[in-house]
Amino acid sequence: MSWALARVGLVASILLLATSLAAGSFELGLPIACKPGLDCWVIRYADHAPDDGFADYACGRLGSNGHDGTDFGLRDARAMLEGVAVQAVAAGVVKAVRDGMPDQPADGNLAFDFKDRNCGNGVLISHADGWQTQYCHLHPGSLAVSPGENVLAGQRLGLVGMSGEANFPHVHLSLRHDGQSIDPFNDTPMNAACGTEGHPLWQPSLRSQLAYVGVPIVSVGLADHVPAHGEIVAGDAMNESLAPDRPLVAYLLAYGLATGDRIALEIAGPDGGKVATLDFQVDDDSPRLSRSGGRKAPTQGWPPGLYHVRATVSRGQTTWSLDGSRSLNER
Repeated sequence: MSWALARVGLVASILLLATSLAAGSFELGLPIACKPGLDCWVIRYADHAPDDGFADYACGRLGSNGHDGTDFGLRDARAMLEGVAVQAVAAGVVKAVRDGMPDQPADGNLAFDFKDRNCGNGVLISHADGWQTQYCHLHPGSLAVSPGENVLAGQRLGLVGMSGEANFPHVHLSLRHDGQSIDPFNDTPMNAACGTEGHPLWQPSLRSQLAYVGVPIVSVGLADHVPAHGEIVAGDAMNESLAPDRPLVAYLLAYGLATGDRIALEIAGPDGGKVATLDFQVDDDSPRLSRSGGRKAPTQGWPPGLYHVRATVSRGQTTWSLDGSRSLNER
């Protein structure tokens, strides 16, 4: 090997090492106290499209034009009311806070004018080496920190809410380095093309939990009626107990649906026998979609016990599914 080639190889190795060290110098914890895929989901990602369209880092459709961060969402507004902490992803100093803006209605309709305060109630934190994080849409009155306060990684900042431009309960996390928006899933700026290889900034223990899911199914359930979309978003679809003489209706709530996707809802009885199988085709691209269907009660009524529901979304050879169950008791 020539000296020139050896020198080039050495320089490349040094640059790679420097890049790896830089990438590993700032690691992120979760901005929300939850278990991804179980009681919270990544619903929207940063936009990497160069035009008026949208593409997340995996070249998927989870987000909207110009979206500059990552949205960690809860199942529904009822889960939000249980009180889910928003937490600092890394140690730093609180630079600014905002509180006092109301949550939007639980059914997901934007009723309160947020003007230019899309973030709603939020917290801005500065970290070492030019890093900065911003946390948006916190529940009013829940902020637990003040400007100038030092915070630790994992420290509670407030509670998940729906303030500002929020039609579902979530925390929006924006990450910046020297003022430039960075995607934490591959440590690239928003102007980098989707599919660009990079180093995830999440702590190693979180990376498998935060693996990309093209269609997050966040809610499945059984109701005694066909629930309205707003009921499902609010978490009110199962307010009434199941009864032997009432219908059994399965439903789902999912994000990132595309034209041509297939949705299947399956209901099984206490003995494992099939109660109903329903199939739907998605006719239009849908950032968020609910579907429901089921069966009327038989003449003799439904037998008591635990009923199961499975929701599946199929796109070509790829499928996503979520299971749920609910008890039906004798009157």
